[in-house]
Amino acid sequence: MILNLYTLRTGDVVEYAGQPCQVVRVTESAAVIAVMQKPRTITPRFGKPVTFTPAPKLERISAQSEIPILNR
Repeated sequence: MILNLYTLRTGDVVEYAGQPCQVVRVTESAAVIAVMQKPRTITPRFGKPVTFTPAPKLERISAQSEIPILNR
């Protein structure tokens, strides 16, 4: 069995969009990566500012993409 070191696998941490992101799912044609979003601060009409972190954004890329794998 020949193992390609550059093939993405589920659970890998890769560098995408200038930040480390985790590979959520890999199929023959695509890989799904969870990209963290910046925290947002809103000020309600009669209150103190509230900061919340949105859920990670899911991006689809090619399963054979040549992106740096940071951690296996």
